[in-house]
Amino acid sequence: MENYNFKNNIMKRIILIWIFFVSISSSQAQNFDVDYSNPNVTIEDMNAVLKSLKINVLKFGLYPPDSLKYKVCLFLEEYADKELMNEKVIWCTSSPYHSIKNGERIFKPFDGARFIITENDNDFLLNIRMGDFGIDEYKLEIDSIYSNKHASIPFKIENTTLQEGKTPLFLIGSFWESPSKNGDVLLRFCMEKELATDFSNQAFDMMPHYFIIGLNVTKQIEKEN
Repeated sequence: MENYNFKNNIMKRIILIWIFFVSISSSQAQNFDVDYSNPNVTIEDMNAVLKSLKINVLKFGLYPPDSLKYKVCLFLEEYADKELMNEKVIWCTSSPYHSIKNGERIFKPFDGARFIITENDNDFLLNIRMGDFGIDEYKLEIDSIYSNKHASIPFKIENTTLQEGKTPLFLIGSFWESPSKNGDVLLRFCMEKELATDFSNQAFDMMPHYFIIGLNVTKQIEKEN
C-alpha cells in the first residue's frame, strides 16, 4: 500500500509539472467541447485528468490597495449550519516582502496566491503559494461527524485590488441531501462555478459544513524613530 501511494504521488507530481509546462493558465477555465478527431492531449483532456485525480488548481491575481506597507494573512474559518466554529491564521506575509533576484535581495509587492487542492478520503491537502513563498503540504482534516463528501469552489473576485479586511478566496464545503421527485435522496453541491463574496448563494443555506479560506489585509504601522 505504501509503495502504491508513493507511485501515485509521483504520478500526480509529474502530471502537475507537465500541466504547468504547457501553460494552462487557470483551473477556472470554461468547459471545452471534446474534439474526438484530435489525437493530441488538449486543455480539456488535462482538466479531465485533474478532475479524475481529485485535484483543483485555483489562482488569484490580487494586489494591496496602494504603495503603503501591509500585512497579508491567509485565514481559515470553519462553519457548521452557518455558525462560525473555529478560525485560525495559516500563513502571513508582508507587502512588500523580501525576495531574491539574480542573487540580490529585493522588495516585491504581494501580487496573488495559488492553491493546488488535493481531495483525499478524510482530508484536503493544500499546496499554498503566496508571492514567492508558501506551504507545500497543509492538511485540512474533515471531522468524521461530517460524513458527506466535500468539494472545493472559488469565490468570484470582482476587484483585483485587495481592500483592508477579509476577502474570501475559496470554499471547501460538504454536499447536502436533497430529495428527488421519485422520493430518492440525492447528494448535491453548489451549482455555480463561483460563489458570491457576500455569501448570497443558496448553497450557504444548504451546506451543513464548510471551510472558508481567504486573505486578511491589515495596514502595517510605521515605527517612529
